[in-house]
Amino acid sequence: MKNNKYLSLKPFTSYLILTGFLLCAGMKCKKDATGIDALPPATQEGKNTFGCLVNGVAFTPKGSNLGGPRLNCFYQYLNSSTSQGYYFNITCLRNESNSNRGIAINGDSLIIKEGNTYQLKNYSQKNQAYGSYSIVSGAGNINNYMTSGNFIGELYISKLDEVNLIVSGTFWFDAVNDKGEKVEVREGRFDVHYVK
Repeated sequence: MKNNKYLSLKPFTSYLILTGFLLCAGMKCKKDATGIDALPPATQEGKNTFGCLVNGVAFTPKGSNLGGPRLNCFYQYLNSSTSQGYYFNITCLRNESNSNRGIAINGDSLIIKEGNTYQLKNYSQKNQAYGSYSIVSGAGNINNYMTSGNFIGELYISKLDEVNLIVSGTFWFDAVNDKGEKVEVREGRFDVHYVK
């Protein structure tokens, strides 16, 4: 009798061990994902996701919302003495142990439309879009990389749902800081709800 119970438990025990191993292996693979595999898929459902590669390293939102949202987006019409027109902004922040990093894509006085591609160029000009990457470290040391006439990129709007307030798209850009150092942002994608 004892041998029969032992034999009947052995396959069950093996199954539990195998299942536990597969679960652990699956979690490890997800945690260890790097490069493009660590980015969220390019969706169009308002999943509030954002990701890109910065010089080949995965960049996604990270940190608590105590200091403000890690990911936010707005697309709205402004009509004031200093600003008039449609403004688009998506910002993603990543808190690291020794620095805070951020990526922003902005459209200044620019109507965006589903299916359109926009060049990311000079941040100081109206009626166009631009990209930026910023690093804040130490005692407020700020290193800003901006697109320009020579360092450009593209923003593609794959979905703009003005009823459900969803905007999705892809992007890439090259940007430079005031020292002439370059950063490459590639494989960018976002799928967010925006504030109108």
